Amino acid sequence: MRLRVPMDGSLLAFEREVRIEARQSRDDDNLNSVVRVAWEPEGTVIFPRFEGTLIAWGEDDPMRSAIELWGHYTPPLGAAGQVFDDVIGYEIAKATAREFLRDIKRDIESRSSFTKKVSNGG
Repeated sequence: MRLRVPMDGSLLAFEREVRIEARQSRDDDNLNSVVRVAWEPEGTVIFPRFEGTLIAWGEDDPMRSAIELWGHYTPPLGAAGQVFDDVIGYEIAKATAREFLRDIKRDIESRSSFTKKVSNGG
C-alpha cells in the first residue's frame, strides 16, 4: 500500500510504500472489537515502523460513527533519528496517520449504499 504524507503548510510532501499488517482483536477490557495495525516501510529503514489500534464506534445517530487510531512508533537511526523526529518527524507521522484515516473513510463511504424506502401510498 502507498501512504501519502501531505505536510500542510509545507513544501514537503511525498509518498512511500509500506507493508501493512492488520488483524481483528478485542480491546484490553474485552468489550469491543478492534483492528491491530502495523506498518513498516518497504525497502528502506529511514522511516519508522508503526504499531497501533483502529477503534470504530458509533453514536446515538445510526448514520454517524467514528474511527480512531492510537499507536506508537520509534524513530529510526538512533540519536540522529530522535533529533529528526523532534524537528519534523513527528509531524510527518501525524500527517501519515491522518491520511491513512482519510483513506479508510473514503473507502467506507464508497462502499456504502443507502437506499430510501418509497411508499406507493398503498
